Amino acid sequence: MTMNGYETDSINLDTWNKVSEFLDAGFWQPSPTFFEHVIQHKNLYPTDAFSKGQLASKSWLLKVLYSVIPEEFKKPATKKVSYSVIPNVTILGSWIGTLVEPLHKNFNLERIYGIDLDAHSIELSEKLNQKYVQDGWKYKGVVSDINMLNCDNMEFETGGELITVKPDWIINTSCEHMTTEWFNSIDNDQLIIMQTNDSEGFEGHINTCKDVKDMMEKYPMSKIEYAGELKTPAYTRLMQIGYK
Repeated sequence: MTMNGYETDSINLDTWNKVSEFLDAGFWQPSPTFFEHVIQHKNLYPTDAFSKGQLASKSWLLKVLYSVIPEEFKKPATKKVSYSVIPNVTILGSWIGTLVEPLHKNFNLERIYGIDLDAHSIELSEKLNQKYVQDGWKYKGVVSDINMLNCDNMEFETGGELITVKPDWIINTSCEHMTTEWFNSIDNDQLIIMQTNDSEGFEGHINTCKDVKDMMEKYPMSKIEYAGELKTPAYTRLMQIGYK
């Protein structure tokens, strides 16, 4: 279908069996040691972070992102690239960081910062992704209020260091939990990977979108790489990738 002059995509997973099949065939495939860690610490992590809906949404993001970015940013690498062009990534509302492992597995990335206001979630994210924290901060969690950061020139303190960074990619899969201030502060050369949903009744959902058109109007982009929806039995997930 066409909206605002762009072709949009719609995936209908109207049963949980279809959601399971989509997930099993998808990109969210962390290493066996990741699953071993989660099983060994099953009482530590919130089970909601590994629900079918959550994982299917992230698998969808990874699959689409892999299809739209330049080849040199994918694994296995098909082109030789210099270190200076390898993207650094910031995940806004990162929660416990379930995207970190598959992002590093599928893409050539310099570093991922996970930003969340909840200190306990950031602590869990660093435990879940400990090997990347220990590997030169390939992942680093940050406790900060997203609305207090300028996405085009972020400055925050973490690990005893003051960091200033302009992320190449900004990922936000929790747009329904926050205002549009983060989006307003992004520069036009930063890739935005965003997800929201239409679930007004969920706790903490203060800024949902009713459909793809609503999302595209609320978060306007001048260059859209992808816009679409993933329908599940519980809600419809909406995603947009592109530049302001």
